[in-house]
Amino acid sequence: MRRVWLWALVEFAVLAALAVVRTKLWTYGSDTGTFAQIVAGTFNGMRDGLEGGSHFRYHWSPSLALLWPFVAATHSALPLQLVQAGATAICAPLVALLARPRVGERVASGLGYLTLLYPPLLALGFDEFHELGLFTPLVLALFLFADRRRWLWFGSCALVAIGLREDAALTLVVFGVALVAIARHAPAPRELAAAGAALAAGALLALVTYYGVITPRLGGWEPSHFYVYPFADGPLALIVAPVLHPVEFARAIFTFGRLTYVLEALVPLAFLPLRSRWSLLALPGAAIVLLANSGYVWRMGDHYAALWIGWLLVGTVAAVAAIESRASESVARRWTTAASALCAVFLIAFDPLHPLHYLHPYYHDLADARRAIGCVPKDASLATYDEWFSAVAAQRPNATIDRTSGVTYLVYAADFPGELYRTRIAPALAAQVAAGRYRAICRFGEVTAYEATDAR
Repeated sequence: MRRVWLWALVEFAVLAALAVVRTKLWTYGSDTGTFAQIVAGTFNGMRDGLEGGSHFRYHWSPSLALLWPFVAATHSALPLQLVQAGATAICAPLVALLARPRVGERVASGLGYLTLLYPPLLALGFDEFHELGLFTPLVLALFLFADRRRWLWFGSCALVAIGLREDAALTLVVFGVALVAIARHAPAPRELAAAGAALAAGALLALVTYYGVITPRLGGWEPSHFYVYPFADGPLALIVAPVLHPVEFARAIFTFGRLTYVLEALVPLAFLPLRSRWSLLALPGAAIVLLANSGYVWRMGDHYAALWIGWLLVGTVAAVAAIESRASESVARRWTTAASALCAVFLIAFDPLHPLHYLHPYYHDLADARRAIGCVPKDASLATYDEWFSAVAAQRPNATIDRTSGVTYLVYAADFPGELYRTRIAPALAAQVAAGRYRAICRFGEVTAYEATDAR
């Protein structure tokens, strides 16, 4: 177990170093900057510039308030990335601790090493910050504390997990019900049943509050567009679509892209989760992801995978424990070794981290970009590129991205690479300047800061 903790610390150090590099290179996209604004605005309705108001229009995320001290103290998004890196690395010791009473020490350690190498999880630690990046260790911790009957710790993790996001809370309703169902066979049936019922009730209360009270007052739930199809207009209609429109539903959902996504989660684990009924808990999260109409949602390497890979890791532990019980420790070790080898192959051949894409600057002169953005007052409304926005968002609550109107200041570079800039932003910016709506106030190299001519 000491070695598992040591290698987890090494993984955290590597991910943290990469986070520092990406911060200096300005390669974090708009999500990291958006969450920096959300967390910094904890006491102001969790508002952000990109979403044009409160983050609660999009997601139920009160637990993000716990990260406010880190952003408030540093005025930077980097602490969020470091927290996410730590959340990823700690999954290995949690898996090993969960396995330890059920398997030999070497097999438990092997499961910990497997977790360190698991590509979908590792990608979460390298990706831009998202609240779901914290969900996997919370799932593992809930299992561990329920198994050890540490109910105070179980309750604390449950509160944080329920407040992380609405789709995560939905999976916790199912988990709570499952705990109630199996409680009669547990060593402390009443305690486990009470814990499961409390978890399910708390998650259900959060969902009712969010969808019944909060989103109606904010104009509805914005992500519902992910579940719009020609045969179903929204999540509820999509749920009944297999009955009302079975052919259309099958054609839309059972696609090759979704199949490869599922395989990218299961193959690195040598299909071990399929040998455990605990893996059924992954179905709600997997359904939330796979029913979305956007390939961005079911692309491995993105944060949505966190909705179901935690349950797959639990299923892997249970499957390996059953193998050791029925066969031997050496057979169980061979399975974990084979799965670790598959993880290594996937990291080499199908790396969801895509480090070569992110570990170099997207613009050749970030010094000019910093100077131009420095011309803009920090409390002013500002629009610029994704990555530049993310670099300054923690200090600029009114910053947003890719706009050429409706804000007081614009900062863009004439030679910025990228099709979006060349085809949409650059022509619109030129038209605004030609019409006299914006004027250049400072220029450094090819980077120019523009001010609205009617700005006060």
